[in-house]
Amino acid sequence: MFPELLPQPRFVSGDSGAGVVLQSPLHVHAPAALADTVAVFASDLANAVGWDVRSSDEQSAIIVVRVDESMPAEGFALRVDGRVDITVATATGLSYALTALRQLGPVELFGETLSPCPEWRLPGIDLVDEPRFEWRGCHFDVSRHFFDVATVCRMIDLIAMHRLNRLHLHLNDDQGWRVEIPAWPRLTTVGAYRSGSPVGHEDEKVQDNVPHGGFYTAADIASINAHAAKRHVQIMPEIDLPGHAQAVLAAYPEFGNGDEPLAVWTHWGISHNVLNVEPATLDFAEEVVRYVASLFPGSPVHIGGDECPSDEWAASPSALAIMEANGFDTPGELQGLYTERLGAALQADGHEVVAWDEVLDADVLEGTIIAAWRNASKGVRAARRGLDTIMCPEQFLYLDVLNSDEPDEPVAISPLPRVTTWEKVYGFQVIPDELEPSLHHHVRGSQVQIWTEYIATRDHLDYMTFPRLSAFAEVVWGSATAVEDFRPRLERHLERLAARGVRFRPLD
Repeated sequence: MFPELLPQPRFVSGDSGAGVVLQSPLHVHAPAALADTVAVFASDLANAVGWDVRSSDEQSAIIVVRVDESMPAEGFALRVDGRVDITVATATGLSYALTALRQLGPVELFGETLSPCPEWRLPGIDLVDEPRFEWRGCHFDVSRHFFDVATVCRMIDLIAMHRLNRLHLHLNDDQGWRVEIPAWPRLTTVGAYRSGSPVGHEDEKVQDNVPHGGFYTAADIASINAHAAKRHVQIMPEIDLPGHAQAVLAAYPEFGNGDEPLAVWTHWGISHNVLNVEPATLDFAEEVVRYVASLFPGSPVHIGGDECPSDEWAASPSALAIMEANGFDTPGELQGLYTERLGAALQADGHEVVAWDEVLDADVLEGTIIAAWRNASKGVRAARRGLDTIMCPEQFLYLDVLNSDEPDEPVAISPLPRVTTWEKVYGFQVIPDELEPSLHHHVRGSQVQIWTEYIATRDHLDYMTFPRLSAFAEVVWGSATAVEDFRPRLERHLERLAARGVRFRPLD
């Protein structure tokens, strides 16, 4: 195998050929349809090592790209034998091939700042590779702590460096609403800002009293989408309703169940203030979710659906009357009014719909994709109901959990003994043993989750994300083996992350 590559290849084809030495100017021949991807590669090299990449005819080129439409959409063939020959079906495959090619060179090729690199020596190789799973993602909570466009784009760069292809943006919660809605301006003028945040764990009841907030405009979203497209990453927005709604209710209290004014929440955990189930409120939720979805054309949309307390509905005569009119037995079933309404509207607009696994407790609109977060068995349950699933169980893939049991770890979402090491992430199995082979096709893939209650800075974000995301990348690519085999590749890869300016947690 190739110790430089992470994720390592799933397939290796043929014997090694002759190596080659690359220098600037680097002559590349590729079909015109792939010019944009070559241009991103050229920009990366110019920024990292100052190299010039030039388009050339095939005879003069040192890197030659061909298209073979019979290949898998994300697959690539890479051969080094006196020159570099790359064969792909799509621009995505070429992006992955060029990422793998850079990994075979010096770490300076991934540098954040300009470093000299007089030559790039490539060994003779012959490999064919493709991912096992279609959905290889990373969830990023920008509600609990807001991160600007530059940080989101940097996260896109870093997950693309690991050949992940989805970024799930969690855009609202009790603690802040993060996307501008022109028809509902108070969502951002009020709902995007809170007066403070907890210091330490919630039960310590200490506040910093430092105002926090921010939001993305439509232009910001367009910039994020354009950057993601260059990196072959698809953005999935999430608007989580009817629970996790206190920021909404601070802005528009008429959508709540009580008369008491509310502020954007300054606590972590789950607020019991949820949207009411009146027709006007359902109309509002549909309008807002459809508008947000329109900013992400063609993308799947996550409608949340998790952790929605029903005690306000149980105490509301209006909600109880609506429950009875719908033939529901419990107030909790009222959440299904939102799930069905939002899901149907988004599907009608051409979006795939994703929801957290709590929606399995009621009827689920056909075609809904279940994000199985509470445990892997929820994904099994979804598959057995004929629904596709994204595996993201908190026991393995929540990166807001402590990295280790060392006493100097920064405060995380849960205290000891809860720990998720990179080794534990690497041991995750995307398809559970209990799932029947005939249902494996329902597992779209997997994603890690980065919740940011206790992550407020870029450096802390790096520390909590890496190297655990690096371990996950090989798991979800489908080529994970044993921890002792992986560690040397990870150590090499961390040198690249260091060159990229990533403040990862060092290996023990």
